[in-house]
Amino acid sequence: MINLQRILCPVDLSEGSILALRFANAIASRYKASLRIIHVLENPHADIPGAKTGAFTFGEAMGLYKEERQEEIFESLRKKGSPVSDIEIIFKEGIPYEEVAKTASDLKSDMIIMATCTSGSHGLLAGCTTERVVRFAPCPVLSVRTDVGSKHREKISELEDLMDMHPDASRKILLPTDFSEHSAIASNYAFSLAIEYKAVVIILHVIESVAEISLMTGVDMPGYNAASTYCNDLANIARRQVRDICDKASKLGITTEDRVIYGNPRHEISNIAKTEPIDMIIIGTHGRRGFSRFIHGSVAEAVIRHASCSVLSVKNLEHDFLAS
Repeated sequence: MINLQRILCPVDLSEGSILALRFANAIASRYKASLRIIHVLENPHADIPGAKTGAFTFGEAMGLYKEERQEEIFESLRKKGSPVSDIEIIFKEGIPYEEVAKTASDLKSDMIIMATCTSGSHGLLAGCTTERVVRFAPCPVLSVRTDVGSKHREKISELEDLMDMHPDASRKILLPTDFSEHSAIASNYAFSLAIEYKAVVIILHVIESVAEISLMTGVDMPGYNAASTYCNDLANIARRQVRDICDKASKLGITTEDRVIYGNPRHEISNIAKTEPIDMIIIGTHGRRGFSRFIHGSVAEAVIRHASCSVLSVKNLEHDFLAS
């Protein structure tokens, strides 16, 4: 059961972040949740015009800046419709992803909703900042794709819920799994959302090539026959594990599709989202940092960067939105 009470939405006032804010406002209204909007100034002495000219004291310039940004934010919400009743704008100074993650922890946020994009003209909160928020956030992060074309942006702008609730809509959730603890956590979210929105869940496992496994682990590649046997064994085990997940979903009344394919998970997950009508990808993330992340990479972060739909990222969390 979905139990969203506290939503945090970072805004840098770029077009994408404003679109994500309007979406977050609709979700907060739908679930009667509080909405906290955070705007982070990374370098206020350089970013605030009045502070540079000396026409105002820094305190005066900061006050004027906050008034203007607050009016911009509320004006963007008025264009969408009435904002939720419990709403507050929070201004912070510092590194954006650190302040967003810390604020989410302080507020015990159930979900962070923010924009992500890959264009070179994105604001501070898109691209790598979104991926870093996913890495450090204490709650699920819904990354809203806002740069895939005008039709896609219009669809997001019109959404009043996490998924399209039009009677003719065919709702699909893509659940990639590597059978880890983090994937098991992600499946709980996928099943809860599937029940809430009557969505089909595609349960996907991608088997990486022997060459890639060898490269990542440093183990020498086996010969052709041994590699073929190894891959067949992997596929058979994976199919059984995927079927077990499907069976669990079926007992909850959820329609599923099972898929086991070969390839690079980062590419295959994004390709499915581009070629099929996927509403949301729900993926577990290990939240690796430092050298471990450099070696193993992050499938979740790569999917956020390249997928054409929204991505819900979850891991071992301090806060969540699933009712116990």
